[in-house]
Amino acid sequence: MIADTVTDPVGVIGRAVLRQPMTARRPRLSPRAVKRPLSRYAYKSLRVDRRTYKATISIDILSTEPISP
Repeated sequence: MIADTVTDPVGVIGRAVLRQPMTARRPRLSPRAVKRPLSRYAYKSLRVDRRTYKATISIDILSTEPISP
């Protein structure tokens, strides 16, 4: 009879888990870090300090009227 049958699936699973415990995890070598999202622009090099580049600024003035001498 099915009504008289007692099942204990939690006890069966628990005993199986306790029979084969997981091994200890190896220690983390690097600290956790947030990954940088992928950029639309390629990185030329991460080792180059881009703050020390010399910039050249030029201003071009365009006139709609011709310049008379």
